[in-house]
Amino acid sequence: MEIKEMNIFEKLSNITNEISSVNKNLTVGQGKSAYKAVGEADILKAVKELEFKYRVYSYPASREVIESTMYTTTNEYGEKNNIFSRIKTTYRFVNIDKTDEYIETITFAEGIDTQDKGSGKAMTYADKYALMKSYKIITGEDPDQNPSEVGYKKKQAPTRVSNNKITDVEAKSIYALMIRKGFDVGPVLEKNYGITYTTDLTKEQYMSILNKCNTMPDKK
Repeated sequence: MEIKEMNIFEKLSNITNEISSVNKNLTVGQGKSAYKAVGEADILKAVKELEFKYRVYSYPASREVIESTMYTTTNEYGEKNNIFSRIKTTYRFVNIDKTDEYIETITFAEGIDTQDKGSGKAMTYADKYALMKSYKIITGEDPDQNPSEVGYKKKQAPTRVSNNKITDVEAKSIYALMIRKGFDVGPVLEKNYGITYTTDLTKEQYMSILNKCNTMPDKK
């Protein structure tokens, strides 16, 4: 079948079948706390040529700021203002040969920065994972088969009960701390606890991460 005759489902299916796995080439953190992650550039490189070949155009069709909060953290160097952003992105895959034919996927992402880059980090994270999940991109080793690079023990996400849930303040605080220590928060949480957001941490998981971070220097 000619590519121009394919519908959007056929085109995405062909891209998924042809796309190669993407290695974790990005090193996050330093020393024993360092771990491998997939960079946005690696995902785009893997996707771009195949989207061109199958005449598919993908882009963020809309974004919604779910939350944007400024708060202050304190360490031995003084106080620091942080901007926490949570963004909802609708990512669209369009059939170039029939532009009214498209598929959308929705991703949520968080970002934090001392200036105004938190929302930008969240957008980058959301776009990267929209492509990864839509094209079923393999990103290296199975986390269930390997110990975590950051020294956490893999845990099955427990059934949540209301009195075991951390507060929103604690969720934002631990997120900021993990960023300050050099962790890519989403992948670390997914690998070690089977969750995506710090708001889903139990009190025990929160304390485990807090104790680990408190033994580490800040990322330079």
